[in-house]
Amino acid sequence: MFSNYYYSFAILLVVSTIQVQTENVTITIPLNKTTDLLNKELYGEYVNLNASSTLQVGFTDVSKSLAFIIFQVHSHLYNITLYNNTLTRSSSVYGTNIGIYSAVQSTLDKFFIYNQNMVNLKLFISIHGYGDKDPIPGGCNMEFQPPISPSMHMSYNNDYVLIEAASARDSADLACTSINDVIVVFYLMYLPERSFDSDTYFEGIQNMMSLDNISENGEIIPQTSWRMRRMLSAYPGTGAIYVAVAYNALNHSAYSVYVPTYTYACSPLDESGCELLDDVLSQFLCASLLFFGLFICYFGHRFFKTEMFLIGSITGVVITYILISLISELDRPALLGAAILSGLCFGAIWLLFWWFYGIPVFTVLLSTLNLGFLFAALLYFGMPGGLSALQTDFNFWTLFILIMSLTSLILLSMTFLSNILCCAILGAYATVYPIDYYIGSNLKYIIINTIRRAVVPKFNNAVLLPPFEWMDVIMTVTWLGLAISGFLFQHYQNRGRPPFPPPPRSVRPSMPDITYGTTGQRGYANVTHRPTSAHESYNENTPLLL
Repeated sequence: MFSNYYYSFAILLVVSTIQVQTENVTITIPLNKTTDLLNKELYGEYVNLNASSTLQVGFTDVSKSLAFIIFQVHSHLYNITLYNNTLTRSSSVYGTNIGIYSAVQSTLDKFFIYNQNMVNLKLFISIHGYGDKDPIPGGCNMEFQPPISPSMHMSYNNDYVLIEAASARDSADLACTSINDVIVVFYLMYLPERSFDSDTYFEGIQNMMSLDNISENGEIIPQTSWRMRRMLSAYPGTGAIYVAVAYNALNHSAYSVYVPTYTYACSPLDESGCELLDDVLSQFLCASLLFFGLFICYFGHRFFKTEMFLIGSITGVVITYILISLISELDRPALLGAAILSGLCFGAIWLLFWWFYGIPVFTVLLSTLNLGFLFAALLYFGMPGGLSALQTDFNFWTLFILIMSLTSLILLSMTFLSNILCCAILGAYATVYPIDYYIGSNLKYIIINTIRRAVVPKFNNAVLLPPFEWMDVIMTVTWLGLAISGFLFQHYQNRGRPPFPPPPRSVRPSMPDITYGTTGQRGYANVTHRPTSAHESYNENTPLLL
């Protein structure tokens, strides 16, 4: 009995730090904490809320300098409901990262947190207080509930993440006639890759709540064609925290912070979790790339005809995948199956060109174009967002093809070395590509983002901002190491050999044997002796060029 009495007394005790776990509880929080310019958080603590239970929050000792507060609650994976005074559509919000605005009057609103799930939840409650000069986040809301909506709104699919927020209102603009007087800046911070635990999530949320932490940890998301909306390329499995800060255009010391939100661009609670390759065909193809990549990286030029088939097949798969995606809607296994069949046909056709014609410059052209494609895709991958000129598809693809073509033309000036270089770099990337999938890094999106730009509607508005964490560093170093070692190994392996093997069934007109004839050192052919004395005459059968 004594323990029960002590427990009840502890719940009712007014403290600034709480951690309770019960069914229906009322707590009171003092709001007299002193804040500073860069951190306006009045309160921030964890609570444990049982399944199907409600937590009521009241306030005491409210500071007279406060004009309004933003009451926010954060849950990791499960949605919760937050409302004030009465549970109505206009006074409640539902989600994992939610907040409500409340003006500071003679009697401050009470807030209720309802856990409608069948599991106990760990929640983080934070209260931020602002003065009468600070803009109201979501004060000019015309889309969401409640009427003043300080929460960020997030949605995602397989290709992109969409972040939205309601326009902020200047404290002196009651009619929202001058929303441009408030500047809203969006920020992003990535969580560690493939880390789905709650401790990492809560630490990330806390690191994006106050202005000083946001400035230190966050990266600005450039504005594209939308003022209060940002589209970002999705990197499933890598968590990201998003937040917006509203600044007064004339006085940046007057600001307010929206309620931060997050996403993994996938759902760890789903049956498939955050597995990117959830069908057998995709997994098989991804694993096959590892062996094909190693072969091309170290033996591509030595087995030239096999290289021609593989390079042609991969090119055909990429082109067919893009074309089919543009003209029809198929699920991924069917789309990959059609792309593979087409790619095999393209690879066979490309091999036949060498089989019958054997023109080195023409044959190496495809390899150099592939390397140019990878180089242009890499530039796009690392390009800063917000470049309005490149949001136009014509400008983007013109520049992309120009970079791709210039890379190819530069490399074609030295066909033998360029083919080895292409094999080394492309083979190394194909090798790290499946490893990248399995360890959760993001180098695979060098190609995926380019394909998204080609086939995903409105992806021209997407900001890429790819994460570059320690696993990405490891994969980049591995890629460079494989490419350098592959180039050196193939160059050493092919010394003293003809630059290119002869075509097995050449249909070209017969030429003097100066390219594929018997070779001496360094691959130079033996040539016919030129008459050098008066006793050696010229006739119509004497070659003009020797």
